[in-house]
Amino acid sequence: MTDTTQHQAQGTSHVRIGELLMQAEILSSDFIRDALERFEQRGLPIGKVLVMSGYLTEAELRQALEVQSLINDGHLPLELGVTVLRVAHKEHISLNDAFQRSGLVQPEDQETNRLGQLLVAAGIVTDRDLEEALQINIRTGLPLGHVFCFHGYVSQAILYTALQVQESIRRNAIGRPEAVAALNAAARRERTLERLEINKGYQKLPMKQALRLGEMLVESRVLVDKLLPDSLVRSLQFQRPLGEILVQSHFATPELIDAAVEMQEMIDNGCLLQAMACEVLLNMRASEVPFEKALGQACTFRHRNNMAKVLVELLASAQAITLTKLTKDIQERIDVNYNQISDVSKQLLEHELVDPWIMHAGMRCVYLIDVKFINMEQAIIILEITSKTRETVDVVLHNLGWTARTRLREPKVPS
Repeated sequence: MTDTTQHQAQGTSHVRIGELLMQAEILSSDFIRDALERFEQRGLPIGKVLVMSGYLTEAELRQALEVQSLINDGHLPLELGVTVLRVAHKEHISLNDAFQRSGLVQPEDQETNRLGQLLVAAGIVTDRDLEEALQINIRTGLPLGHVFCFHGYVSQAILYTALQVQESIRRNAIGRPEAVAALNAAARRERTLERLEINKGYQKLPMKQALRLGEMLVESRVLVDKLLPDSLVRSLQFQRPLGEILVQSHFATPELIDAAVEMQEMIDNGCLLQAMACEVLLNMRASEVPFEKALGQACTFRHRNNMAKVLVELLASAQAITLTKLTKDIQERIDVNYNQISDVSKQLLEHELVDPWIMHAGMRCVYLIDVKFINMEQAIIILEITSKTRETVDVVLHNLGWTARTRLREPKVPS
């Protein structure tokens, strides 16, 4: 058994880039400390700051990141990685030459678990795509995943799957070949879904901060936190979407999964807050409230201003209610200065003055008016369409071209 094999069998270390550079005697602790201060001020990756500050060249940073990945992926012991990097720096040679000069066998690149190389191994991006993305990554300091998304190499969903694959491999929860096969299957499934009529107009948007499906379900207490990692691994092993795994495991209902995906797209389009999405799922699960009703309530019930006045005005303008039929109690509640939409909507339904579907659609529209996503005239158009088609407000928004398709929908299975 070689020294390298012995060290690998004994386990690996997780090393930060600054620590690696110091141990390789490329930078002193003073330089690292200075870079860390600049890193906090500018919000850039420390490696980018080191290059911008003149402490490192881009080539030296690339070498250090390569060695860091080999160490953290368990393919190179820390002390040997430090040795190779030190030799490459002092003698101004490539890593290949540094491995040979040190008398070590270089780990094969295709066996590393870096994000870009996993995407290449799964056939999602080419080596040329990866090289271009790495150049942008070094030049701008943007995380590699953001570069892939921004330039349309991958969707957010595939990027998240790749990161999940990377984490699962590093935790030894799944083997690399199995993980790469799962990533390839996810990409093929995405291409199939893109061709469906329901996903017409699908766009791969730049990376945005949004809750992933599992995170949203945990945040809304639909799923217990400790069950998520195993469910994610099973989705890779069986090459099926996480939502399908959760339904099969009876951790969530199809209605909750569908609602979560719909609301992820609303968040992408800037017409729903993450906190509201979690409140909707919690209400659906705890009270078995239909999605459209839970969404309308989350959009309006917690508002401080009186949303009832706008709701009644909108419903009347869309000819969904008759103002002369409103009770005295409803009229009085409309005129107060604090929110009465909960009681007003309840009374409208109790007196059968409005179609429940239209009222909940109206509540959704009231929120969109309040956040200036649409105006009153557009809301009236939406209500008129939804009253005839029985489509949801957000489906109508998409059909009108006012929102983008950012999340792929699975085809409905006939019951």
